[in-house]
Amino acid sequence: MLTLYGTKKSRAFRCLWMLEEAGVDYKLQHVAFTKGETQRTAHLRINPNGKVPVLVDGECTIVESLAINLHLARNHAPQFWPAGRFAESDAYQWLAWAMGELEGPHDAANRSGTDVDSTALDTSLVFLRRRLSSQAYIHGEQFSVTDLNTAAVLLRPQFRAVAFSDAHIKEWFNGCVHRPALRRVMAD
Repeated sequence: MLTLYGTKKSRAFRCLWMLEEAGVDYKLQHVAFTKGETQRTAHLRINPNGKVPVLVDGECTIVESLAINLHLARNHAPQFWPAGRFAESDAYQWLAWAMGELEGPHDAANRSGTDVDSTALDTSLVFLRRRLSSQAYIHGEQFSVTDLNTAAVLLRPQFRAVAFSDAHIKEWFNGCVHRPALRRVMAD
């Protein structure tokens, strides 16, 4: 059985979503970043970086939500991993964009409580709009780990209104957020 350390109110949320998509048996070990639990000796033995999420899969321990989801897709849910050398490169490109271009710069607003710069966000989303203008999901007609991680970023409160209202993104976003696996995570 896989063990995920974290809470739904952390980036472990996207890992819980991927675990549900994968349909594997797992246990969520609640470790709250905000309560200092990640700095306790027991947790530091698992992740010396003192953060969540952490996935323990047998003798393999993985930190960082994106790395965890890539591991889960490749090893437990290959139907969500793009097949082929060039498709994998495309996935890496999109995942780097979602974290570096979309999440990173705009995440400062989440931490500071200020509004997201709508002009900058609009510029960031041009890349996604262009891709989705000709296909249902980022890699074509099938939902993938790339869609999951990108949608997880857009699920944040400061992005949701834009994702649900944008003419080019909302159909894709609705397709992502209405998946049964995500509903199960949100229901618990």
